[in-house]
Amino acid sequence: MTGISISRLNPVTDDEIATLVSTETRDALAAHITATTPEPAPRPRWRLFVGIPLAAAATAAAMIAFTAVWGGPQRAEAAALSFQREGGYLVVRIQDPNADPERYREEFRQRGMDIDLKLAPTSQDKAGTVLFMEDRDDPAGRIEAIGGSCGQHACSVAVKVPVGYRSFARIVFGRTAEQGEMYDTGPGDQPGEGIGLPGIDQYTVAEAVAILRARGMRIEYRYRYRGSDQPYPHGVPAGDVDPGWHVHEGLRGTDDQAILFVGPEAEG
Repeated sequence: MTGISISRLNPVTDDEIATLVSTETRDALAAHITATTPEPAPRPRWRLFVGIPLAAAATAAAMIAFTAVWGGPQRAEAAALSFQREGGYLVVRIQDPNADPERYREEFRQRGMDIDLKLAPTSQDKAGTVLFMEDRDDPAGRIEAIGGSCGQHACSVAVKVPVGYRSFARIVFGRTAEQGEMYDTGPGDQPGEGIGLPGIDQYTVAEAVAILRARGMRIEYRYRYRGSDQPYPHGVPAGDVDPGWHVHEGLRGTDDQAILFVGPEAEG
């Protein structure tokens, strides 16, 4: 069917219509109507109100239908991450530094990737650097972190993920901390500073755990012994950790999780 512009359906204005009928004709028609005996009312039919231009009526009807079906205008949520193909990699940049980390995970999941990406508060000179990175070997290759500036409203950090990457990775970038906000550690900071225990390398496991559990924090362990993580390359089970072992470092994993690097000997 050939489309017809709505604007062409009413080409004559009200003033023009008035000039098409003489005053005498209108008076005669009025007299005829008042003299006619009323007949039974016809069945009601849809009719168009002349006082509403057709285009406006169509728009109003469309808005009513839209509101009835959808409950009002909807706004699509902007993506928290951007994905750009560069050779054999996807370069993933943070679009919204204030987004819930679960939104990052969901956008990775939509592309078949199990990657936990978050921003953590840190000192200004560490903002935009990698505070923590853990990824597992994958035939597609290794993830690369791209540092940059990162504040409360804009962040230029990114990760290069091999196309086809299917292993798990956890990456924490630093962002500028707000005033009074506890921050995570980065290179050059005191061990344990990010979880509120500066000088944690002087604690035993039992001492550090008692303080952290009193704060309601969950604890995950990584093994470190003379520069090696063997025989626990994927983390040491809590049941294998000796309370008398030494703590080498403490980092924040999630909001209520501390990651302790522990071993049978003190470092240094």
